[in-house]
Amino acid sequence: MYNLRYIPFVIIGVFAIVFLIVNVKRKKFSEKDSLIWAFAGLILILSPFYMDYVDKLAVMVGVDYAPSLIFAMAFLFVFFLIYRLTATVHNLNEKVTELIQLNSIYENELRILKEKLDERDLKDGDNKS
Repeated sequence: MYNLRYIPFVIIGVFAIVFLIVNVKRKKFSEKDSLIWAFAGLILILSPFYMDYVDKLAVMVGVDYAPSLIFAMAFLFVFFLIYRLTATVHNLNEKVTELIQLNSIYENELRILKEKLDERDLKDGDNKS
């Protein structure tokens, strides 16, 4: 028989997926990153129905207490997310550096063109007088 103590996990999982869909529609979250969170929400929804398999998996892996295995898997999931976010931040920092360098080059070119334009205007002014 299904245990009623797992219902909050199902409710939280459904809420997480609905929240995720709403934020993706509002463009506050990318579709690529939302897949990871959708997977986590599905795990929350489905895990209570498969607790027997978690117990068997814990025995196969050599873990005496099945919730410890769930905690370890959650820890690995969070570690993976932190790694992905760190890589994303690194890539964004490289892009910002490149944009700053390009902006400096364009500002320098603009300054040079303005100076040439000012010199030409001065020459044209001298030629008219």
